Parts: sequence; structure tokens; C-alpha cells
Amino acid sequence: MMRRILISATLLMTTGLVAHGQEAKPTMGLETAGTIVKACLDHAEAQAESVAIAVYDQHGNLRAFARMDDASAGVSDIAMWKGKSAGKYGYATAMSADWGPGPGDVANWRGGLPIHLEGGELIGGVGVSGAPSVFDEECGNVGIAAAGLPMADIMEVNAED
Repeated sequence: MMRRILISATLLMTTGLVAHGQEAKPTMGLETAGTIVKACLDHAEAQAESVAIAVYDQHGNLRAFARMDDASAGVSDIAMWKGKSAGKYGYATAMSADWGPGPGDVANWRGGLPIHLEGGELIGGVGVSGAPSVFDEECGNVGIAAAGLPMADIMEVNAED
């Protein structure tokens, strides 16, 4: 009996030390992700574009998604690919497109933007697909700004984009 009490007490003390030593890091909340999607949808509708939008946290977990009724079914997967890539790796997909062939989860089409806090900490990414790439990026940034977060840097557009 005494042995069980000692083992239980030791486990409780160890658990307390481990939990105390962990630090919670900010991540993409559901409400913020929903704000990004809604603002992007409103912007696309106002510009007569049909898109899909996917917002991920920095761990690659989908937090919010929407596809407009007139957007083709295929753009859903592309928006998810772009958003997950930008969220996990912390780079706009316009930049990762220049990296050359890589793992399949690294998007190489424009339209994915990383999402950072004011202090620069990565909390996720947004991917937009269905319109010209320049609009996809613009739409993502409209959503990011609507959530009160700093907009992502956009690379200059080449004539063929």
C-alpha cells in the first residue's frame, strides 16, 4: 500500500513539473480563420470572381474552408495545397515556386500566403484558388487584414502571371 502511495505521489510531482515547463504558443484560432475566409469570400464576390479559400494553422491543420458555388470543384484541392504549404513552411507559395521540385506538400503555384502575428511569429497560412494568381493573393491578404493581422508580402508579378 505504501509503495502505491509513493508511486502515485512521484507521478503527480513529475506531471506537475512537465506541465509547468511547457509554454503555450499562439496558433490560428477558429474565429480568426473564419474571419479570413468570410472577408475573402466577400471580396471575391464584389469582384465577380469565384474562389475556394483554405486557412491552416502552422502545424498543417485545416481551420476553415469555403468554396463559392460557381467555383470549380478542382480549386478546392488547390486552395488547400497552397494554404497548407504557406502555413507549414512560412513562405508565400510564389516564393516556394522558385525552390524547384520538392516534396508534394510544397505548393509551387501563387496564391498561398503565410499568416504572422505583429511580432513575426507564424500562426498559419491561407490558400486561395480559382481566379488569376494575382487576385488569389490579393484576396488572401484582404482576409488577413480583416482579421487585424499584418498582410503578407507579395512578390512582384511577372508579365506571364
